[in-house]
Amino acid sequence: MGKKENIVQNTEQKKQESTVESVVNETEVEAPVPMTKVQKFIAIFDKFGDLFVLNIVFFVTCLPIITIGSAFTALYTVTNKMVKNTEGPVIQEYIKAFKANLKSGIAIWLVDIVYLVLMFLQYEYVLTHRDQLEKILFIAVGFEFILFSLAFPLQFPLVARYENTTLNMVRNALVLAFAHPGVWFKMYFIWMFPVALYYLKPAWIMYTWYLWIMILVALFAYACSMFLEKFYVKIEEPRKQRA
Repeated sequence: MGKKENIVQNTEQKKQESTVESVVNETEVEAPVPMTKVQKFIAIFDKFGDLFVLNIVFFVTCLPIITIGSAFTALYTVTNKMVKNTEGPVIQEYIKAFKANLKSGIAIWLVDIVYLVLMFLQYEYVLTHRDQLEKILFIAVGFEFILFSLAFPLQFPLVARYENTTLNMVRNALVLAFAHPGVWFKMYFIWMFPVALYYLKPAWIMYTWYLWIMILVALFAYACSMFLEKFYVKIEEPRKQRA
């Protein structure tokens, strides 16, 4: 009996050892293999290639002017996926997002245009008149500009991510800008830094205009999407917990 017990124990021990070895082997197989420097370079080069293609398609769809809002919405839709490495062919992804957000993108862009036109007309009155109304409009234009600066950077990312009415999108963009000033400032800085730079150095436009057509718009949108992903988690997590 002693020998049989030893044989059984040895057999069970071997089974346990083989099971442990198989688990270890499976773990080793499933563990991600670190990328080499060449692979990292190829991945970065491939990403820039996608951004180049995306930038060209973006400008083509902006040509009707009225579709600029839809183009920005589609751009953010694709760059959001690129940040998570879940995008497919960028042209197909962009066209799909452009068609899906065509009406909503046009609607919010028209609201922005009307708002800017009204603000410009008030500013023209301020420059050409010297009366009591001019003083009131001067304060009003400054306040309106602040509201526009707060709401505009987050409008199209919200349209790209959520479904809502046009006015609610504008209102939510404004509320989120107040609630998350750090996110708003990063986006505002990314897009307004070149504007300020060109204002100080107008000649630089002649040397860099082609970069905007080639890659800069898509690159800036991609940079915004990198920290917008964390922003989305912050505003969506409370909803998931309540659900």
